[in-house]
Amino acid sequence: MVLLTSPSPNLEEIYNRSLSILDIETGELQKLNIDRLLGGSVCFSSEGSQICYTASIREKDHYKNHIQDNTLEIYDLKTGEFTRPLSNMDSSVIPVRWTSKGILITWQDQTNYCIGLVTENGVAVENEDGFVKDASITGDGNHLTYCKAKPNETFEIYVNDQKITDENHFFKGKRQSHREVISWKSSDDLDIEGVLTTPADFDPHKEYPLLLFIHGGPGWASFPIHSGCFNEKYPVEPFIEKGFIVLETNYRGSSGYGNEFLKANYRNFGLGDYEDVISGVDALVEKGIADKERVGVMGWSQGGFISAFCSIYSDRFKAASVGGAITNWRNHYVNTDIPYFIRMHLGDTPWNDPEVYAKTSPTKYIQSACTPTLIQHGDMDARVPISNAYELYQGLKDMDVETEFTIFKGMAYSPDQPGMNVAIMRI
Repeated sequence: MVLLTSPSPNLEEIYNRSLSILDIETGELQKLNIDRLLGGSVCFSSEGSQICYTASIREKDHYKNHIQDNTLEIYDLKTGEFTRPLSNMDSSVIPVRWTSKGILITWQDQTNYCIGLVTENGVAVENEDGFVKDASITGDGNHLTYCKAKPNETFEIYVNDQKITDENHFFKGKRQSHREVISWKSSDDLDIEGVLTTPADFDPHKEYPLLLFIHGGPGWASFPIHSGCFNEKYPVEPFIEKGFIVLETNYRGSSGYGNEFLKANYRNFGLGDYEDVISGVDALVEKGIADKERVGVMGWSQGGFISAFCSIYSDRFKAASVGGAITNWRNHYVNTDIPYFIRMHLGDTPWNDPEVYAKTSPTKYIQSACTPTLIQHGDMDARVPISNAYELYQGLKDMDVETEFTIFKGMAYSPDQPGMNVAIMRI
């Protein structure tokens, strides 16, 4: 049996997780000497002589002040040797099961979530077009099942590449919005992608009011599929029906675009994100399909942080909805339950480098704020404490900016009460 353990339940102990092998017959526990950050998935080879797991590319200490990048690693229990079969694959890989035909893995490739088998000859891609989740495979590798959404579809269940459900029948005969992946250059010439949703009767010669939905993370992304589980607070369709077009920007730091893209917002939070977002607005305005006078932005958590940055740093937006957002990194650092996350992305503590904490905080620019803003926050949020929201609200009020502040009683970082997401959406 293989165990992935931390010294304590403290979230910061993620840096110190270790792998151990437990001999069930003797009760002997052998801790493996692996000086790397470890992912959360481990599997044995069919004969039990090797284990496969996700691990950081560099040693543990590097990631105390740097963004992590992961790869697949195999450890031979007999020889003690490490191998990395996917050293040329620029994406974080998650092992699912080691079969007699190879290791079933999942990984993100831009706006696709893929599955494949790692063999001696490399990766045999089983599915690369769409978003695949919840994959499972038999030990002999002969039978594979997974849940998959193709572009502009919702999830269906597949067995051995044969679709056995028909959830998309709901859309038949109905006017359906269209999602497509578009790309543009940010201000520093970085390639940025986003998911643009347009109505069924979209007219490319008409200017539409534009809404920006900013995903959380930053290590996540937006995808061109119909799935409420990814936009539970900000469902796209009601806004499309009201005449908007919607852009979901995969800003720097989003997953699936390689390690260099992850690192592009290192010590550049907010500032770089804003440029990625506003350059997407400019691209749609230049195409003649977005009305530059009618642009709004909304997001939660990291998406809320970027929305707050957009609303304060810029005069380009008519309205902003800021949910569960960080507004002042220095104050946030001493209140959050994950200060290590901040050090990893900003490179140091606020005591050693106050300048980077200031310049990447939305409230630093509060005197230029002019965007009407809705603030939403849970009063029991330990990840992003509500003190962030109070500071933003008071700052906007002092600047005579129109603002509303809604506090959700009993809500933590992620709402689990019935109807909470609906309440967030309706306000």
